[in-house]
Amino acid sequence: MQAQDAGAGSLGVRARLAGSTASAVDRARYDDRTIVRTWVMRGTLHFVAAEDVRWLVALLGPVGLRRNAKRIAAMGVDSDAAMDAVRSALAEHGPLTRQELAEHVRRRGIRLADDPQAAAHLAGRAALKGYICEARPCRGRPTYVLVDDWLGAAADRKRLCDRDVAVAELARRYLAGHPPAAPEDFASWSGLPMADARAGFAAIADDLDEVQVLDRTAWVLRGREPATGTVVRLLPAWDNFLLAHRDRSLTVAPELEIGVMPGGGVLRPSLMVNGWIEGSWRLDRGRPVVTPFGELPGAVSDAVAAEAADVVRHRSG
Repeated sequence: MQAQDAGAGSLGVRARLAGSTASAVDRARYDDRTIVRTWVMRGTLHFVAAEDVRWLVALLGPVGLRRNAKRIAAMGVDSDAAMDAVRSALAEHGPLTRQELAEHVRRRGIRLADDPQAAAHLAGRAALKGYICEARPCRGRPTYVLVDDWLGAAADRKRLCDRDVAVAELARRYLAGHPPAAPEDFASWSGLPMADARAGFAAIADDLDEVQVLDRTAWVLRGREPATGTVVRLLPAWDNFLLAHRDRSLTVAPELEIGVMPGGGVLRPSLMVNGWIEGSWRLDRGRPVVTPFGELPGAVSDAVAAEAADVVRHRSG
């Protein structure tokens, strides 16, 4: 679940899990530790099931580490010495904030660039290498801990090392959540190279059905039935739904895309109706204000009102 903004990630859970609340998501993260917020797909923060953290980071961490590698290396945050300092500091003092981690690294004589993003990249690099993950916030700021301290020792290290199995498993889960899709879409969503994306689809080929969508070939998992009736959701900013396909014409009409993706990396909260983006929304004094792209049928308008009420319930629960 995309969660570069933790509040948006919580609302993403709401859109998919009936009856969930923001407090329940926090309990899962900090008390039960069944959900972890860390860097995975495309080097971006996501909510990940605790049992999936290690194999996903092992598979996707190297992809994230290659992003902006030259600039990040210039910050001094990616050296073995910096990573050793992070791990030592957390073993002795953790949990620590990004700024505290950077201070411990500097105290060991390791030079970090005088860049406001250096502390964030230090934590991100350590997470992508599988050393740390996010813990309970302190004074409103995220803190970080060693993965083994937060989740316990890994039980199945052999499976973590089987890259082909991991790619196939991720392809299956991707198609379960984002049908129909092609390897190009899987590569765009995961950040994996096209060779890996094709291999993942090939590994599960016996479980796929080929379909034609918008004059292109795509695939769905065999035996999965589409939803029936009217499905309306208020999706949060940066939701997976709009990031899951390379060709977004599968989910939003090209002439309307600017209404939810105006540029500059912004991806607005969106109104989804039966698999199509039909508008955007925003919070005004804690209540959703929905701006549809056009007139909505009465049944859809009623469902939008129910969704808006459910957003309020989730945030206050």
